[in-house]
Amino acid sequence: MQAGRPLPPLVLRSRHPSHPAPVTDAELDRLWTTLREEGLAPVVFHDGGVRSAAGLRGLLSPRRAWCYLVQAADAPLALCWLDGFCGRAARIHFCVLRAGLPRADEIGRTVVRFLLTAPACPDAGGPSPSPGRPAPYLLDTLVGLTPAPYRHALAFVTRLGFRRAAVVPGGAVLARPGGARVCDAVLTLCTRADVAGLPGLAGPPYLTDC
Repeated sequence: MQAGRPLPPLVLRSRHPSHPAPVTDAELDRLWTTLREEGLAPVVFHDGGVRSAAGLRGLLSPRRAWCYLVQAADAPLALCWLDGFCGRAARIHFCVLRAGLPRADEIGRTVVRFLLTAPACPDAGGPSPSPGRPAPYLLDTLVGLTPAPYRHALAFVTRLGFRRAAVVPGGAVLARPGGARVCDAVLTLCTRADVAGLPGLAGPPYLTDC
């Protein structure tokens, strides 16, 4: 790419069937192949819970998670999903593919900002607002739970605006060929106030088809 040439805009697509162009099973199968080829599968699914394309499809079922695929010029760059919903908080998971690494911070900040500013909608299928108190946003807080040895991942989420809240002793499992190992996990939180003023977030996020 020539110096100074604008980068292609980021496109955020959902797996939910209500999306006009939902992420398909075939796309997730290709993503699994990429995750295996790039050596990311055992890192992202460190507890060994996902070992196949079928397992990935099941994990990201619309009934279980909110799944988002980040693309640029039709090339997949990152995968993000939310689960563990409680009130207007949810646990977030990130996986940036090799093709997305040069834009990792931009991708992460854009996705986080989108998730924390998405307006509440009665038909969105997300957490319900309290009776008599309509919520202006779908989510107020994103929660991360990262194995403590994953220092690169912790540095990444810190750049996205997440702040360390606690260390959970024995809170993560690392599945390895020689056997599983239990380690501490780091609990991080991110709210709208945490992302305000971060670099690269001037103006609305340039997301399409979302």
